[in-house]
Amino acid sequence: MKLLLRLLPALLALACLGMARKQVITVRFYAEANARDGEPFSKPVKFQNPPREAFIERVPSINERSIKSMYPFPAADGTWGAAFLLDNKGRIDLEVLSTEKRGSSLVVFVVTKTGVHQVIDMLIDKPVRDGIISIPRGLTELEIQTLSKEYPVMKPRGAPPRAPGE
Repeated sequence: MKLLLRLLPALLALACLGMARKQVITVRFYAEANARDGEPFSKPVKFQNPPREAFIERVPSINERSIKSMYPFPAADGTWGAAFLLDNKGRIDLEVLSTEKRGSSLVVFVVTKTGVHQVIDMLIDKPVRDGIISIPRGLTELEIQTLSKEYPVMKPRGAPPRAPGE
């Protein structure tokens, strides 16, 4: 009986892990890697801007767990863009990434039930310290709708307050 009482907290913890809510959509930012890093640390990808073959790190530098809220906006090419406000860990990760990997690219992937979408690759041109990372274009309307359900949508500064149900 004493053994059962000692194991009970561990069994409850495992049960709670299994009940965790699964992400419907994931947004991951991968930094460009060196081809000499090898297979365990990097994987090949086709960059879109400029078109070329290169490598990205296998582990994302920033992922959806660091996103606190988002602000979607229409892009000039008919797709959608979004700005993401990151939590403190994400802000630090973004600052370190944008400082250390300056001059390289950052590739964004969105994963849904229907598949993987390589959204855009962006040049890291300056350190980002405010904890906001933006995807300027390339998201679909369905991805924006799904993201809006997953994360609170930020309001632009100076926007009038909305009545409930609007």
